[in-house]
This record gives sequence, C-alpha cells and structure tokens, in this order.
Amino acid sequence: MLGLGLFLLCFALHVFANTEIVNFRVSEAREVDFPFTNQWPRLNYTHNDLEWDIRPAAYATPLKEVCEDKTPDALDPCPHELWILLDLRRDWSTYSSFTLRLSWPASYPADFSIQLYDPQALLNHFGVDPAQHRHLPTESNSRRRYRYARIRLVDTGVLTPRSSSSDGSKPVPVPFIITLEPLYFRVLPPSVLPVLGFIAVACIVAGLAVPKIHKYLNSVAVQAKKELAANGKHE
Repeated sequence: MLGLGLFLLCFALHVFANTEIVNFRVSEAREVDFPFTNQWPRLNYTHNDLEWDIRPAAYATPLKEVCEDKTPDALDPCPHELWILLDLRRDWSTYSSFTLRLSWPASYPADFSIQLYDPQALLNHFGVDPAQHRHLPTESNSRRRYRYARIRLVDTGVLTPRSSSSDGSKPVPVPFIITLEPLYFRVLPPSVLPVLGFIAVACIVAGLAVPKIHKYLNSVAVQAKKELAANGKHE
C-alpha cells in the first residue's frame, strides 16, 4: 500500500507540472570578472529559488536556434531566454555537486533547455576576448565559484485551457520556478530528505508491526482450526 501511495503521488505531481533537471559538478576554474552579468538574476545559498516567466519562441523553432543572434550587451535582450548567475560560494563551498531544477505547469505546452557554463565557456560562447576582462587575483579563486545557467524555451502546441485574454497569434509567457540545491553524496538534494525520512520511519514501523500482526493472525487461524475440528467431532 505504501508503494502504491508513493507511485500515485509521483504520478499526480507529473500530471500537474513538468520538470527539467540538470545535475553538475563544480571544479576549480580561473574566474573572470564579467560586468554584464551584474544585471542577471542570482541564485545562492540564501536565495536558492526564483519565479520567472518567459515568452517562448514560435512553434516548431529548433531550441538550438533560439536567441543565437543575441549578445549580452544588446539593448533589447532576447525575450525567449534567461541568464542566471549561480553563486556556489560561502555555505556551499564544501559541496562539489549541485542540481538545477526547473518546473512549469503542464497546462503550458513548452520545451525548455538548460545549459551551464563555466567562466571560460562563457567567454567562448559570447566570443569575448579574455584580454578584455580582468582576471581575479589567484587567492580569490577558491572563494568565487560561479557558474552561469542559460534557459531557453520554445512553444510546442496549444495552450490548455486557452487564456481568453491571450493573443492567439503568439505564445503566452510561461511561468516557471527554478531551484538550485547542493547534492548530498552527489545524488540527493535536501528537498528529498523529508520524503526519505518518512519512508524510513514507515519501514521501521512496518518492520515492528508486521511480526505482531502475523503472530495475531496465526493465533486466530489456529483457534479457528481447533473450533472446526471440535465441531466436526460433535457431528
């Protein structure tokens, strides 16, 4: 029964929300100061989730082609993507593995793409000359562990139910929540620990209760056999 209940719970969560998850490891990298990232939303140990909405690219647009002609210095940033700075310092400095989880309502038909960049990969992506940006002092490298997340999305169908106020000629903005968490033992995010604790307690309780229940039912069965045998003799 417990397994069935957990299955139904997971199925219900899947029906009402879609989820995209990326797990990644942090390795030492030479940090670079990017002035254009100062305006990007930031996730860290004190603020590890973010609510946002983005208008998806037009239906049937390949995800790889979304916002490919934009640069970080553009006055009109691409409306179909979001860049986020992931600050993995301070209380998270002892963790080497993290998970980035994005969830959005299943009623919004959209495909999301999450890409992660280290400082060097970000330089390469934007075609920026490393000489144009100031490298941080060597002693600060261990304290500044930054990664950069790029989120893009494309429309995949008809909104259900269709919003009466939306323009049918273009997709409506898709609301989503993105969460950054460290991974225990490189696989377990903190948000699942209460569920695992509940399962562990349920298993312990079941382990203690099942033998007693079995013993009680066995005694009832033995008593029933005796009564049936006694009734047979009287007949």
